[in-house]
Amino acid sequence: MIMVESEGITENVKRWRTEIPAHFINELGLENLMFEAADPEVFAWYVKNYSAQVNLFVDHSQIVQLECLRSGIWGTKSLWGRVVTFPQSHLDSQSRLS
Repeated sequence: MIMVESEGITENVKRWRTEIPAHFINELGLENLMFEAADPEVFAWYVKNYSAQVNLFVDHSQIVQLECLRSGIWGTKSLWGRVVTFPQSHLDSQSRLS
């Protein structure tokens, strides 16, 4: 797993450099990366753009907020009702029913 710091991407910049995470993801795959997300606005952006399964490094004080956002029980106006997750066990049981 490769950790990508937020410095120069979403931290200490005038404009977020959202093309940088996209380049990393295209080259290495989402499952091989972890992104630092120092602010709720930043981790909400990652979840909104790369799914609830994106690997994020957040401050321990923000874990509950992130996990509530990932599960769809909390969110900003731009995310509310847009995050849907299906646990793998649920998907496995559905495929057996088909």
